[in-house]
Amino acid sequence: MGDFLKENWIWIVAPVVLVAIGVIVILTMSNGDPAAAFTYTLR
Repeated sequence: MGDFLKENWIWIVAPVVLVAIGVIVILTMSNGDPAAAFTYTLR
């Protein structure tokens, strides 16, 4: 198991980092309101 983790750690860490970056981008674009990114105003 240890050898597997040593050889393939990037495939385990990369998705976690990408999801974290995506959440940060969504929160930044919505000015801190998580629902604002998915809310559309009708005019």
